[in-house]
Amino acid sequence: MLSNTLQFKSRTTWPDNGLKNLSKESVSDRTMRAVILAAGRGERLLPLTKNYPKPLTPVLGKPLLEHIIETLKEAMVTDIVIVTGYLNHFIQEYFGDGSKFHVKIRYAYNPVYKNGNATSLKVARELLAEDEAFLLLMSDHLIDVDIVNKALRNVDHKPLLCVDRQPHYSPQIKDATRVLVNSEGYITNIGKDLVHWNGVDTGVFLLDNNIFEEMEEAEKLSHFATISDCITGMITNGKPLWACDVSKLFWLDIDTVDDLERAKRILREER
Repeated sequence: MLSNTLQFKSRTTWPDNGLKNLSKESVSDRTMRAVILAAGRGERLLPLTKNYPKPLTPVLGKPLLEHIIETLKEAMVTDIVIVTGYLNHFIQEYFGDGSKFHVKIRYAYNPVYKNGNATSLKVARELLAEDEAFLLLMSDHLIDVDIVNKALRNVDHKPLLCVDRQPHYSPQIKDATRVLVNSEGYITNIGKDLVHWNGVDTGVFLLDNNIFEEMEEAEKLSHFATISDCITGMITNGKPLWACDVSKLFWLDIDTVDDLERAKRILREER
């Protein structure tokens, strides 16, 4: 059972329709698996994350990760792999096999979750079919369902990264992973310290096995390899990601208490 320090309202209290009043676009039926990286502790949210993992941080009565799962379900993505690490048993106890959330959930455990986030994606590989395209999301990003929908509609452009070309929340820009997109719509550079950039990474990817090939190379250089390092390798080797423009769609990376409070304010306005 969850610790008494972690209290959530009943799921029945909340409408099961993702982020209300945000733009919705119809999409045809599709089969796609999603991988959610949920292994980290969330040091910048301490002491909130002292007794439970960051993905279980309550946002208006339900865990952050539950908001993300509901968004995926609304986009008809119901086959989900969650990569856990810090206090992993709490996440598995809360979500189980996903049946009570009307999705299928399997888990991959990352014992070295303190290393770069590429290690978390690596442990999910065994739960993915060879040559399978899959969505990759972060457990600390709230996103509009239409970001997922737009990625899925552009599956022929994979591998791709959903990019905000018009970010407006200044703290988020400061902490975000920046990208440089060329005139043909492909990402030519990525990193948090880019001086020349024209978009930011929203944390939603549609990938294929190429990412794992680059991961092996990135890990030879550092045990703390990140997904951005893998993407840099893809760019270097002539396999750049396409930038799926999701400007003006809602997304929020929750790293700090200020981010968390902003998320609560936005969701209250959408109720």
